[in-house]
Amino acid sequence: MALTICPWKYNKTWVYSITYDEALADLHQFAIPIHEEYGIPGHVEVVVGQLGETRNLGNSSYNGYRHMNADELKDLLARGWGIGNHSWSHELIQPDMVDLEIGRAKDVLEAAIDAPVDLYCAPGNNSNMSDHVLKACRKYGYLGAMSLTDALNRPNTPLFWINRTALHEQYYAPFFSEYDPFRNIRHAQAQNGWIIDYCHCPLEKPIHPNKDCSHPQLRKRFETILTEDKVWCAVPEEVLFYHQTRRHTQIETISDTETQKRYRLHLNNLSDRVTCRTLTLHADVPAPWCRYPNVWIDGQPHPAHLVEPRKLQITVTVTDGMELVFQDSNAIS
Repeated sequence: MALTICPWKYNKTWVYSITYDEALADLHQFAIPIHEEYGIPGHVEVVVGQLGETRNLGNSSYNGYRHMNADELKDLLARGWGIGNHSWSHELIQPDMVDLEIGRAKDVLEAAIDAPVDLYCAPGNNSNMSDHVLKACRKYGYLGAMSLTDALNRPNTPLFWINRTALHEQYYAPFFSEYDPFRNIRHAQAQNGWIIDYCHCPLEKPIHPNKDCSHPQLRKRFETILTEDKVWCAVPEEVLFYHQTRRHTQIETISDTETQKRYRLHLNNLSDRVTCRTLTLHADVPAPWCRYPNVWIDGQPHPAHLVEPRKLQITVTVTDGMELVFQDSNAIS
């Protein structure tokens, strides 16, 4: 008999998130309505030095498009979205630039949106995932860093190298490709994976086919995601919080008898920045206890759910020292 923590919240098999680099204002016209229709939250990566300004960065394909301002970003938070730092200047970050690009950018963005910023997202390419950048991310209190590596994330993925899947119309030469709304889904289902799509600003046609998809392609991706089973759609921060809470939770068995299973949870060195501490747990119990499935949490009864013969599931906000007791409901006087 045992109490175990599920790899993902609600015991979902795989996870889906989507990010939009640059945080361009046109998302309100083209992408956000699709998110609202399908109920999938999004995540924007803000170039903080151009907050609210018309983009003017080198030879960017998105020059001339406006970055969201603070009020527009707050509107996204109210819709359940997340917000990350995409650096101050979108340049190659040298060691003498980290205080501005990683530290000050975080402070300014947090002040603008009146909310914590827990994620850094590398601009340009993975050169901005260098050792000095990731060291600065840890120094300034980020919980994770997102790369441009096209790969799945798994329950044991290092949180300071999070992978993202390019949701683009086609890849760069010489590896041109066709848009695929099923990209990485089967892989995620088989590997308990976490897909994080990344694009920029889907319009009627992609601004740049190697950097974006169109909004009809975005719609098709969402339709495809939601026709698949056992997916948890969440902003990256929520997944990070689950990741961190699971990793830092220790289960102590207090008693394991024929009449009662009692456990205590310990949160070991969990960061205060992890503000959502919800876990999904499975308990193996005798079959008679499943007739009226319950768990007593710190002495109070809570409903549990029978998910398999002799297996109960609960999703609960955990606290340090929390006690969970499983027993036959008929045995409670």
